Amino acid sequence: MKTLPCRARRLAPAILLVPVMLVLAACSAPQRQSRLTDLQADVDPPELWRVESLDHRGVVNGALDVCVDQSMRDGFARADAEIWGRPCLPHRDAVDTPNLYAVRCEIDGRRFGLTLNRSGDLRRDFTAAFSLTALDGSGATAKQVRRFRREGACPAGWIIGDQARVGSAKGVNALAGTWSGMGRSE
Repeated sequence: MKTLPCRARRLAPAILLVPVMLVLAACSAPQRQSRLTDLQADVDPPELWRVESLDHRGVVNGALDVCVDQSMRDGFARADAEIWGRPCLPHRDAVDTPNLYAVRCEIDGRRFGLTLNRSGDLRRDFTAAFSLTALDGSGATAKQVRRFRREGACPAGWIIGDQARVGSAKGVNALAGTWSGMGRSE
């Protein structure tokens, strides 16, 4: 029967190779990521979309250009609400038609009605009007209207989630974080 020190001596070269293998694997990670990004671009080419926030008169009061894939595009036409980071959890089945999404939801025992009215062509140019209304008789309501318009291909060097204020340099990736360090918020 072999002793523990004998086994350890035999395994020592393999144990020493683990850090080397990890370093080698890390070196090829950017190449793997690049190949995955290229493959996804072939299957679902990213597109540049302009997202405009509209005031109550329909006047643009803010705009971003965003590089998106199909999953992000689909998200433009859906609605999920949250208050102070807490999600409004549906407590009934939603009504979901081509032009309307409506559901009753709840945050901390307080019920809300959430609606999203869509108009236009979801593949090219459409408007989404969002409303969250407290159902407790308080009259508390939040409304937002956004226009989404496909602009074409994403700029060179942009990846899915990259965004910029219209006319500005690329900002922080929407999938990776916030507008930290941008100097102001809109």
